Amino acid sequence: EALGPFPNYSTYLHAKWLWKTESGTISAAANQELIDSVYSDKNFHPADVAGMCFSTLRTKVAEYQPSLFLESDSWKESAVEIAVPLGVQKGDDLFPASAKLHVPGLQHRSIVDVVKRVLTTDPNVCQYHFHPFRQFSNSSSATGPTQRVVDDIFNSDAMIKEYESLRRSPKEQNCSFERVVLALQFWSDATQLANFGSAKLWPVYMYFGNQPKWARARSDMHSCHDIAHIPSLPESFQDFVCHQRGYPADSQLKTHCRQELFHGVWRILLDRKFIRAYKHGIVIAFPDGSIRRVYLRIITYSADYPEKVIIATIRNLGVCLCPRCLIRRHEIRKLGLRVDTKLRLKSRRVDNDNRRQLVQKARKFIYQDRKGVGSNWVEALLGNMSLTPTENAFSGRLHELGFDFFSMLCSDFMHEFELGEWKALLIHLIRMLNALGGDKTSQLNERFRRVPPFGRDTIRKIIYNVSELKQLAARAFEDILQCAIPAFEGLFPEAIDTKIQELLFVIGDWHSLAKLRLHTDSTISQLETATQVLGQQLRHFEVHVAMETPQEKAARLRRGAPKASTALNASMSNGDGVQSGPKEKAYSLDRYKLHALGDYPSQIRLFGSLDVISTQMGEARHRQKKRQYARTNKRNFEKQIATQTQIAENIRYIESRVNLALGLLPKEPPEPVMVAEEGRVPLGSLEARYWISEESRAPVNLSELLRRQAEDPAFRHFRVQFLDHVLARLRGVPYSWDDPVASSKEYSSVELEKDRIYAHGTAQFNYTTYDIRRAQDTIKPGLRFTGRGNMVEPRNSIRSTIMLSADETDGTPSPPDWVRLDMLWIRWFGADPDERTGLKAKRLERIGYVPNGEEPGAFGFIDPADVIRACHLCPAFDQGTRQDLLHGSKSVAFDMAADDAGEDFELYYAMRFVDRDMAMRHRGGGMGHIGSAQCSEREAYSEGEDDGDSEMSEDQSERSDVDDTEPSLGIVSTFGIDAEVEEEDDEDVSDVNDDLEENLAEVPTKYK
Repeated sequence: EALGPFPNYSTYLHAKWLWKTESGTISAAANQELIDSVYSDKNFHPADVAGMCFSTLRTKVAEYQPSLFLESDSWKESAVEIAVPLGVQKGDDLFPASAKLHVPGLQHRSIVDVVKRVLTTDPNVCQYHFHPFRQFSNSSSATGPTQRVVDDIFNSDAMIKEYESLRRSPKEQNCSFERVVLALQFWSDATQLANFGSAKLWPVYMYFGNQPKWARARSDMHSCHDIAHIPSLPESFQDFVCHQRGYPADSQLKTHCRQELFHGVWRILLDRKFIRAYKHGIVIAFPDGSIRRVYLRIITYSADYPEKVIIATIRNLGVCLCPRCLIRRHEIRKLGLRVDTKLRLKSRRVDNDNRRQLVQKARKFIYQDRKGVGSNWVEALLGNMSLTPTENAFSGRLHELGFDFFSMLCSDFMHEFELGEWKALLIHLIRMLNALGGDKTSQLNERFRRVPPFGRDTIRKIIYNVSELKQLAARAFEDILQCAIPAFEGLFPEAIDTKIQELLFVIGDWHSLAKLRLHTDSTISQLETATQVLGQQLRHFEVHVAMETPQEKAARLRRGAPKASTALNASMSNGDGVQSGPKEKAYSLDRYKLHALGDYPSQIRLFGSLDVISTQMGEARHRQKKRQYARTNKRNFEKQIATQTQIAENIRYIESRVNLALGLLPKEPPEPVMVAEEGRVPLGSLEARYWISEESRAPVNLSELLRRQAEDPAFRHFRVQFLDHVLARLRGVPYSWDDPVASSKEYSSVELEKDRIYAHGTAQFNYTTYDIRRAQDTIKPGLRFTGRGNMVEPRNSIRSTIMLSADETDGTPSPPDWVRLDMLWIRWFGADPDERTGLKAKRLERIGYVPNGEEPGAFGFIDPADVIRACHLCPAFDQGTRQDLLHGSKSVAFDMAADDAGEDFELYYAMRFVDRDMAMRHRGGGMGHIGSAQCSEREAYSEGEDDGDSEMSEDQSERSDVDDTEPSLGIVSTFGIDAEVEEEDDEDVSDVNDDLEENLAEVPTKYK
């Protein structure tokens, strides 16, 4: 009975392996899984599989209905009907004002049926939070404030508001079941399925915000549910328009029809069952035996900007280009100013009667009066607010139920910042380096390649030329940002190098704050201040005009080449009107993606941390679709991908039933077990401070080691410091890095078993992150001790840490009771006394090696238990190298050891923005950093950072005075921006212009 459509257990095993392997080719790992999970099963019998028709079985599994009491959530294929306006008649041709076009190929399934299936069959439902809550953090001090903490949808304002509204509404008649809110999160984005060809899929994904975000982000939790595959306009669209009216469609008409098609799809998805579930709820029996009435609520819709404007039915890059407010393009540069905050609040978009009436009037002009989609008639109605003449499906279906579709359009950190603003800034910095000439870009590329990696994938090794920016993903731009300060330092003239270093620090600090996975009231307030400082820095940077890069020039000439009418014109101008030399490129602030950064603090309060609403999860889901596409025959692949998705879901359900029947499901969830990255070596208890292998595979004779390294200054005080550290540890007294705790006579009391120490190649350190989660850093030594040859060999690293263990005794005459001691042999750093660091100075912490002299101090030993976590050190390339830190031309401890003379970097930067936890340790206030030694004092930017404007904290205190009522959206209205704000706006702009003129006087002529 548990096997469902499978005739026997052996067929089930083989089919499960076959259909759950998503790749188009069988990899070595998949082949090994076949051996382990199928052939090695004692109940597998090949005879049961022989003669089985898997094509027929595949159809049965796809159509399998898990429960008789549930409606089928299988995929359906429908056609979407849209009205195509035909416009004005030309000549004697007579044709109607519009024509109906049926777009086939919509693969979809009922949202309500998917909800029922998941809530009744998914074992992960026990982790869902159906009762949203507010969580708070009590300060460690008695007088400290209590702070609100937000990190997920179920403790955000949006879901709490929906839940409280539901609790205040009257109950359904004769229903005593508990009422809960199911938070729906939608993602949609078109993706290219193959490297060659035009195969494209436009899927719609649905997640449940009640599920914790750590589970939603894991592919093995199967928390993403496919809802539809949106079709594109058919290739025969132009033929259809020409057949109807005699001439083809222009770009404006095609854009309008794409919007009509998108909202036609959503009218099908928001069917009567969904409206009823939204209004009256659906009664569901949960796996835990409880029965609840579940009300569906759309909380977020994540998409990139081109798709967001389709959802919001606004014009792409119009006058008012934001889908959430009516701020105009020229006002975007006021990011961080108080007037900008007021404008966002007063001019936010609202789905009210005025908006819908304007759209209906415009549609009457187009569909009845034959006006063009881009005609002056339509422009006069909709141009002021950048609306489009498309009836919004969300408004038409859900407006009467109190739903405002503008509120669900959330920020997209990946596309708006990492692939948006940071990429634009990076490109302009590279343009400026090209304008300087020489080998500046080559130096930049070399520096980035010399940046050491950090962690398993936190900072990856940069092997590409950063200045070329060829096909880089968002994670690559993030790595470049986190390492940009030392790479760009000193490449620009001194007059502007300091300002660029400050800008890179501010944007790195803003990035680390915005990307926190757990926010408190203080971190959100700090993000608002950081946004204010970032806006100021970008307004100062805007004056730098540079020349386009060689890659941009080549691309421009390729675009202009088809315009060349003759060979002569092509040789003289490389195209009609195409400039052959490099063109000037200005850094513009009039971009939507820059404007979106100012919404992040309010978006975090509304929805939780930004990783909850980022499109990154939807982009990750696209990888599955591309693997499924490889298993199709490339014809009608949308339906085949939908079938594969249905089969995978049914097999997961059958697998859980089979495991339950076989008694393989654990009664209690297993304890988490950590394994090494390679999956073989256990990392020990999570309660331990650190882990170093107990195996002793690399014994080193201490006396022989010191004899062979006698000429190396790094080993000059090795034995004394080693024995002193051992005595301090055995006696339980604090050890020092430069002052000995024992006398030379006491060292003879230490006996080393066989005079051996043992070197280890890896150590792991457990720590608690700022968001109260367990994490682990792995470090590897910069040197390697061996029992042969030179005994000490440099590795490909610029660190000088050695993990050692030794068996010691205190030298008493009784039989030795050996004690193992783990220790790290390190090279000490000291802070640069000449450098001001921190948020006020906008500088990274800079450190350098302690010089080695006659007295010990440059090297030392520490207890691994005293290590908090690993940090990322990057050389200060502009400061150069030196050879005098170690007295002696040869030492294995040099950063760059050589046969003739080694070199050390003069200084290093402590990369505070390498990850979120490190940034919070420097900034202070991390929730998980309760120990005083785990973070520095709380930092803040200096007062008066903004351009003639008040501090952001003052603006927060005035929010209660801002008119928060619904703005008027009439044709002649000013969209709620009153005269008082406009006057303040002019004053702010004049202040900004004054600052820009002062800054311009310091800029070299190359950038003007």
